Amino acid sequence: MSRLFFALPLDELAPQLATWRDEQPWPGQAVPQANLHLTLAFLGEADAQQCAKLLAMAERKHCPPLSIPLDRTGWFGRAKAAWVGPREWPNELTVLALALRRHGERIGLGNGEQGYTPHITVSRKASAAPAAVPAPDLLLQATRFCLYQSVSTEHGVSYQPLACWPLTPRVKTTDGI
Repeated sequence: MSRLFFALPLDELAPQLATWRDEQPWPGQAVPQANLHLTLAFLGEADAQQCAKLLAMAERKHCPPLSIPLDRTGWFGRAKAAWVGPREWPNELTVLALALRRHGERIGLGNGEQGYTPHITVSRKASAAPAAVPAPDLLLQATRFCLYQSVSTEHGVSYQPLACWPLTPRVKTTDGI
């Protein structure tokens, strides 16, 4: 069984976000730079057959490249996690995230969460919400999405991409051309 989720990798933005985060008074443990990502859909524990279905489904998803401003900070109290994300985001991001979640739900995955809050977790295991932290002024230029596997190691959790797909708009074709 593998613990899986879909996300947008940060690529070149990860070092900038980690530097910004490290200059703030975040409580808890900083998420390692290599693990920073913008969550699309958490799927949970999946067997090999479910994983194969997710890979096949993701191959057929279309979404244009996305520009996502990171201009808001937040706190998930139950998870004890601080995050950054957008105040406003392209509708295509929500459409992609919900489509990936729905597909996971159809094959018995997911945690039943409702709605979608795009976010990048920057700190975990905090005993209290962070004090007011000024939001970053960063822009995520997303050109691909990935299916990640969460792997426990002696040094902590590592998020490893199983596969990635380019964000490309759906191309309309007409018969006879």
